[in-house]
Amino acid sequence: MEQNNEQVRQLREKILAKRQQIEFEENELEFEEMESPENRENPDTLEETKNFNDGPETVADPQLLRSLSKSRQDLDELLKQLSELTEK
Repeated sequence: MEQNNEQVRQLREKILAKRQQIEFEENELEFEEMESPENRENPDTLEETKNFNDGPETVADPQLLRSLSKSRQDLDELLKQLSELTEK
């Protein structure tokens, strides 16, 4: 029982750390999108119309997008593990 509590505590710490990592990566991605040279080409053109159908991959670092995706998958796996432990 005590070992189970320790595992739950460790998983919760990992989940918190992973959520912080995801938040940091999302903020970095948002900053990249705002600071992209494409967003500064014509200040008179609204961003909503200029790049309406463009996804974040057009201005963001592909490595950052892969990292964010991997972090989200890791978080899902950690949450699944926590759920399995707490159901016992």
